[in-house]
Amino acid sequence: MSTITHPFTPEEIMAFLDGELSDDRVQALSAHFDECAECSRFASDLGGLSQKVNSWQVDSVPERIIGRVKDAPSGKYEEIEAVAGGKANRRRNPLLRFAYQFAATIAVALLLMAIAIPNLLRSRMAANEASAVGSLRTLNIAAVTYFNSYGHYPRSLDNFGSPPSGVANEEGAGLVENTLAKGGRKSGYLFTYRSTPPFGSNNRGSYLINADPLEPGKGGQRHFSTDQTGTLYADGVEFGNTNLLEKSMELSQSTKAEGEISVPRARTLPMIARQAQLEIAVARLDDARQAMDGVLAQRKGYVAQLSATAESGSARVLVASLRVPVDQLDGCLGELKKLGRVIQESQSGEEVTQQHIDLVARLKNSRNSESRLNNVLQQRSGPVKEILEVEKESARVRGEIEELEAEQQTLEHRVNFATIDLKLAEEYKAQLSSPAPVGMQLRNATVNGFRNASETLLGIVLFFAESGPTLALWLLILLFPARLVWKRYKRQLALT
Repeated sequence: MSTITHPFTPEEIMAFLDGELSDDRVQALSAHFDECAECSRFASDLGGLSQKVNSWQVDSVPERIIGRVKDAPSGKYEEIEAVAGGKANRRRNPLLRFAYQFAATIAVALLLMAIAIPNLLRSRMAANEASAVGSLRTLNIAAVTYFNSYGHYPRSLDNFGSPPSGVANEEGAGLVENTLAKGGRKSGYLFTYRSTPPFGSNNRGSYLINADPLEPGKGGQRHFSTDQTGTLYADGVEFGNTNLLEKSMELSQSTKAEGEISVPRARTLPMIARQAQLEIAVARLDDARQAMDGVLAQRKGYVAQLSATAESGSARVLVASLRVPVDQLDGCLGELKKLGRVIQESQSGEEVTQQHIDLVARLKNSRNSESRLNNVLQQRSGPVKEILEVEKESARVRGEIEELEAEQQTLEHRVNFATIDLKLAEEYKAQLSSPAPVGMQLRNATVNGFRNASETLLGIVLFFAESGPTLALWLLILLFPARLVWKRYKRQLALT
């Protein structure tokens, strides 16, 4: 319906039907209805719609619902929803929702940490153990180099490090980095070095190096060790078959003549290394020690090692390792028992016959190899490079012969001289002593308190220094989900 072709608008027609049009316009519109069928039909349709709307009846609200609505301000929304028959759409507390989301995020992070941390620890322990094995091999090579330069093995790890003056000497050969030589700590392992001085004219001495984890189960699991033979041990078992002494024999054995005859294994008397342990309680330790020295002088023995302790409030103790000729062992034990009351006694013997035979055979083969190499050097035929290689091999075989001779002498000395591990304990008599002054006790307590406080503070600092990067990494990982949860929490607060 257009106002261009019709002089009346639809709004005026609606006002006519509602009785809100002026009288003059009513007459004009009535006359127009007689002339225009379209406007008459439009008015008829609007009149039918108005009758339908007027005839529509709205049901009355039940009284119980009206009462529930009135009680709504007192906090009974849930009951109203139950009466209306709809599902309760309770809005959860935003703070509680934030707590649930944050707890879920922490649970996921803890699960990831539980999966990742054991793998990281295993990888770290494997890397530390591999580094410890490499460090032991480096120390073995450095010990051989030190021996070739100064004629004996180092007395301590410090001798492997850099010299203070800058010039290599026995106190600092500059063979190993100072981290390992000076501190004895590297990659989670603690390295300890112990040397034994040479005994006899041909003995080269020995050494033992242990590598123990600083934090077992975290920085490393296995304990490693090695000695002058170059053999590596893991938890007391040979590790990787790395016996350098056997490897050094391979090249010399390959130069054997086809008709060479090995050393016959002749029948010999059994070689027994005897050892005895004896613990004696004595009345006076000083008198007992003088008597022990007299017994050793009479039996042509000597003291290999001795240590004595005399702490206040306890008995004085002397521990000694004695060496006596094997034929004097029984007589020496009998005289030592007279020093006091015997508390414990034991004897043992180890047969080393087969070890001695093997040493003799290997020593003879090495000497034969050295003789052939010396013959080649005397001829001096061939390129200079080959002659230098022969000289190098001859020097290596000579060093091998000296080691075998030292082992043979050590083994024979164990057989010829029995070992007595003696412990003399003075019978302790408790003495009444007056307590320390109150001022001294108070001072000691104060010093101990400050020491404990400083150690606790240092422990906290070390913990954050060691675990700080890991904690920072996990905080960085958790920052994004925590930020997302916080934004949702603020959005919920804004909606409420």
